[in-house]
Amino acid sequence: MTFHPTNNPLFWQQTADTCLEQGRFEKAAEAYLRLAELTPNDADAWKGRGKALLSLERNADAAGCFERALLLAEDDEETLTLLAEALDKIGDLEKKTACYIRLAELEEKRE
Repeated sequence: MTFHPTNNPLFWQQTADTCLEQGRFEKAAEAYLRLAELTPNDADAWKGRGKALLSLERNADAAGCFERALLLAEDDEETLTLLAEALDKIGDLEKKTACYIRLAELEEKRE
């Protein structure tokens, strides 16, 4: 395989992060998708795509990305919080409540 920047996960990570920081959410979502294709077990790639999609008000798609990220990093509190936000926006109060219960359990473990 020949080296090319588009085959390099670091290239896509930096591109996606920069676009997200600059508010270029559509481009960020695309870059995170490419990163996730190259590194499907990278929870941060899925979480980043979810953040971009949430900013684009594509809440159901964002929730799916956050759920995928949680399969890979199940106790990530930021991802749980973002998932709860996306679920709230699509009206899934049962799953939203489950997220907050899990967050409370994690907080209790820390104490």
